[in-house]
Amino acid sequence: MSSQPTQRRTHFSEVEVGQRFFDLISAEYFVKQSADSAVMVTGIGDGVTADEFEPDDVVRIDEA
Repeated sequence: MSSQPTQRRTHFSEVEVGQRFFDLISAEYFVKQSADSAVMVTGIGDGVTADEFEPDDVVRIDEA
């Protein structure tokens, strides 16, 4: 039996600092760094360069 995490849409402002989330626009995973920035950790992301997000940006988080 394979157990896949459920996914939930939420706003960037609801994501906890340090939490990984999926950005629907870039189709990449990020980790939130502060109230308005996150770093891309998949694709071309280096895990260091911050990108800005708006509090009301819709993102997706995985839930166990």
